[in-house]
Amino acid sequence: MPPAVEPPTIARIVVTDEEWASGRLSKSNIEKGVVALAEDGVVILENAIPDSVIDPLNKRMTADAKYLRSAPGTQFNYDTKAQNILQHMPASPEYIFPVIQTNPFALAICKAVLGPKPVLRYHKANTNFPGESRQPVHGDVHYEHPRVCFALAVNAALIDCGPENGSTELWPGTHLKTCFKDQNGMKGIFPHLLEERTNSFGGPVQPSIKKGGLLIRDMRLWHAGMPNRTKEEVRVMLNLIYFADWYRNVMKIKFPRASEEKIQQLEREGEIEVAAEYLDEVDHLTLRHTHDFAQDDKREEWGRNRE
Repeated sequence: MPPAVEPPTIARIVVTDEEWASGRLSKSNIEKGVVALAEDGVVILENAIPDSVIDPLNKRMTADAKYLRSAPGTQFNYDTKAQNILQHMPASPEYIFPVIQTNPFALAICKAVLGPKPVLRYHKANTNFPGESRQPVHGDVHYEHPRVCFALAVNAALIDCGPENGSTELWPGTHLKTCFKDQNGMKGIFPHLLEERTNSFGGPVQPSIKKGGLLIRDMRLWHAGMPNRTKEEVRVMLNLIYFADWYRNVMKIKFPRASEEKIQQLEREGEIEVAAEYLDEVDHLTLRHTHDFAQDDKREEWGRNRE
């Protein structure tokens, strides 16, 4: 029997004091991020968000999550047994931070991969409560998507994340050849494909990410939500998805009109587009979770939430 293939590793970039002072990621670190996303479909940025922003946001979102867990209409990811819920990020001006929505270090890499002026179309969080069940391994786009990177998910760790409290299981490199037919509906990637991948390239990775770190992931990458095996810790992970300007998706993020000026400032200073829909009032706790990651007149065949 041939020896087992070692699991791959995930590239890490530590944002330096000099990069913080300048507000710019060095060209060598941009290159490292671009190469990691091209080869592995994932890269981790450490020291990317200060505690002064993370702590109040985590306090608010953890309180929201505890309320939502038992509220009617709450969206569970794949299975209620997994204790992993979907929640909207607060949309009021005091919870909009340039270092979150337009993090300069993450965007430097995103723009190098996606092209100029990426579009922020998804602005939510996956929150993991203590439990024992896991998600099936899956990709996030459920139609015949382009065979090139068209969207990047930027996940922010609001507390230290690791296998103990349910950091995401990742399958580096699977973005390169995956296609729509690899998935058996909501059951996830076909088991024989997981076995083939493990035998040829090694199994998955469940990385540890320090508080204030960011994980940038190609939307095509295979991954799975994992159990939070702590006794009472609630793990909130922000999920902001930036699409290439050429990708013709129509999703919009609902914001109150009170946030319009701040969002427009983010667009100017971050050189991005925010696909915003402004309403007189927005209650992020009662907003429905609608999404469809397809483009033009194509629709995702499952896994999307319809209006």
